[in-house]
Amino acid sequence: MANGGRIAALWSTEFRSRTISIWAVWFCVNFAYYGAFIWIPSILVDAGFSLVRSFGFTLIITLAQLPGYAVAAWLIEKWGRRLTLSVFLMGSAVSAIVFGTVHAEAAIIASGMALSFFNLGAWGALYAVTPNCIRPPCGRLVQAGRRDRQDRLDHRTPTGTGAVARWGAGLTFVVFAVFFLIAATATWGLVDRGGKALDDR
Repeated sequence: MANGGRIAALWSTEFRSRTISIWAVWFCVNFAYYGAFIWIPSILVDAGFSLVRSFGFTLIITLAQLPGYAVAAWLIEKWGRRLTLSVFLMGSAVSAIVFGTVHAEAAIIASGMALSFFNLGAWGALYAVTPNCIRPPCGRLVQAGRRDRQDRLDHRTPTGTGAVARWGAGLTFVVFAVFFLIAATATWGLVDRGGKALDDR
């Protein structure tokens, strides 16, 4: 099938809602994730912590990504891809709000680790659910388009979220939480057919 035919298929009645949903999830997760973790050190410095201390906090927070990814991989088989993704995005939203509003060191580290845990878990679930939403060859086209958009977001997100970060930590992370919530809502427009071969979808 030519690329033009594949693109048309993505917007057919059968796939349109899934296409919109998966693109919305990817955009929101990219924006909120890269925005949050790029600006965490700067926001901590603005909150009065030294640069060295801020990067130390960021390192500890980032380490929580590993168990988050592992737990999500386990829950995918227990709960299913869509539910796991939605739960981890909701956890990311709540964690973002808490992180943006606390001031004590222990609370900053704990909420930051929770944000890191849930966000990387969401990434793991998202990578699992994406190719299963739309059967080949459309799924490959969605994946290719997603990679291209992510490459562009990787370069543009620091600029795109810079204006948001100037609003202060509280409002900044509320904005990121809103994007996580939009992604969690869009998740329910996806199809979870775990356990089946791609050709059977």
